Amino acid sequence: MHQKSVNIPAFFCLLILSFSGKAQQRDFQVWPSASVSIEFLRNTKFQVEEEVRFRENSSLLSREINDFGFSYRFSKYFRAGIFYRIEADYENADDYSWRNGLYSDMAFRFGFNRFTAGYRLRLQSAKVEKNENDYLFSGFRHRHKISLEYDIKGIPLVPFIDSELFVDSKDGIKGMRSWVGLEYQIKKVHSVALKYGIDREINSNDPVTAYILALGYSLDLSLLTK
Repeated sequence: MHQKSVNIPAFFCLLILSFSGKAQQRDFQVWPSASVSIEFLRNTKFQVEEEVRFRENSSLLSREINDFGFSYRFSKYFRAGIFYRIEADYENADDYSWRNGLYSDMAFRFGFNRFTAGYRLRLQSAKVEKNENDYLFSGFRHRHKISLEYDIKGIPLVPFIDSELFVDSKDGIKGMRSWVGLEYQIKKVHSVALKYGIDREINSNDPVTAYILALGYSLDLSLLTK
């Protein structure tokens, strides 16, 4: 399944090159989102998320993304899940097409002092990214994300950075997306996050660079009695 290997030094080199290269197209986008997770069994959650993306300097609707699935926490260091995505991909306001597919996440987190570092591997069907009448398992894309966050003492505010590499099983490296942001815990079950990101295509004849402002709301519930 993994036809190309990705090591940490190469990952950071690509990150630097992705910011230094000259892009042919640039766009400012806005991505609002909302998610709900419900723990219905010990360490097991059902998760739903909806995200809307606006392109062309945030004047046109680009994509409506809906994810739902299950995740299980094996330990405080490792969580895995399987999800289904269905989305509307807009050419213009009146013309859109549906695309869908499965993906699986494996996430690792390690804490040291007040920092938490993470790595997430995502394996997804190529149909999630393409408007083609292929079989569900006609191809795969794997995504590698590293992250770092800091817990400010006495304040429910967490600054973070992360960067993600997109690798196609057939075509190699396709893009990179990096974020810097803040997450604020309103109450125990509510949180909001504001982040700014750069999404850049790689190995494209006419690459697009998107500068993204994203606002997310999360609700984390439990049906278990304490």
